[in-house]
Amino acid sequence: MSQRHILVAGAGIGGLAAALALARAGCRVSVIERAGAIEEVGAGVQLAANATRCLLALGVYERVRDMAVEPAGFAVMDGRSGRVITRAPMGAAVEARFGGPFIVIHRADLQAALAAAAREMPAIDIRLGRTVRGFTQAADRVSVHLARGEGSETLEADALVGADGLRSAVRGVLYPNARPSFRHRAAWRATVPASALPARLADPVTRLWLGPGAHLVSYPVKAGAAINLVAVTPDAREVHGWNLEGLPGELIAHYRDWSADALALLKSPDRWLRWALFDLDPLPAWGTGRVTLLGDAAHAMPPFLAQGAAQAIEDAVVLAGTLKEAGDIPAGLRRYEALRQPRTARVQRAARSMDRLYHLAGPARIARDLVMRARSGDAVLERYRWIYDWRA
Repeated sequence: MSQRHILVAGAGIGGLAAALALARAGCRVSVIERAGAIEEVGAGVQLAANATRCLLALGVYERVRDMAVEPAGFAVMDGRSGRVITRAPMGAAVEARFGGPFIVIHRADLQAALAAAAREMPAIDIRLGRTVRGFTQAADRVSVHLARGEGSETLEADALVGADGLRSAVRGVLYPNARPSFRHRAAWRATVPASALPARLADPVTRLWLGPGAHLVSYPVKAGAAINLVAVTPDAREVHGWNLEGLPGELIAHYRDWSADALALLKSPDRWLRWALFDLDPLPAWGTGRVTLLGDAAHAMPPFLAQGAAQAIEDAVVLAGTLKEAGDIPAGLRRYEALRQPRTARVQRAARSMDRLYHLAGPARIARDLVMRARSGDAVLERYRWIYDWRA
């Protein structure tokens, strides 16, 4: 059997992970990316054991480890009082519990590591500055129609994987009525030098600060040299973009009554980027024939369980496994979808439920905090064992 040629649309985390997994499974891979360079916006990403086990399997974990941080603990904080609601040790304790490390890393460092690994593999070809305009299928191939500068080109492959994100062009052809759903919230993101913060706020701990209508997440990145901040607030602006400037005064207005430590974090960046939060309702199908979807193109979810990147990486490993085992490419793609759809839909639903839980106000907020205080931080982690303990 001749070497299969798989075309992956999108050179984000999911697309590059898919390229690596497919190449390791014996395929030749062409990665198509609309941007002229592989760049990622400045934000952090949390990777639990379900994702880091995949990175180990892909031979990428060693590349990211030096720039990542393995938090020593996590803490859920009362945003207004500044008191700890619950906490748990991380590090070696959580790695032993779930069979893999939990790390936090700057997203650009993760994407750069994946891209470097892909470029070192002769079976992977990365083609930049090309945008998917459509595709047509025949019995034995898919023809992908691309815009390239002022011109166009068509590439033929044995399969097409749409890993082209929330606004996926591939999904747009497959399911034109499947539109992203606006969550009426914005995520404000920034990083600050750890040296600019008090030591108590720059330690290797992931903190989730909860308050009425808004929350804040802080954790170290860049081998501990910087602190990543994500503030989530109500927002009615349904403007999509990854690099929209956010006005610090507007952000702080959502946190006027918060604790001194939370405000110290929020006031530390010189610059915030703001983007509207969208997700997708679970799709009834991810593909047809020789075409399928992966990552946010298939199952974009709110960031409240820190599983968006992890689920895309899981997708990549499963996709490569099913295609390697299948004698027939369409059958392998449908097997991949059957394995992944129930899990990703469950994670999507769980992430949406966190939206409400994180932002409770009044008596409901007090009751939530009482329940969390009564449970150990370990119990909070165990609640999501079904996510973290996943194996390919």
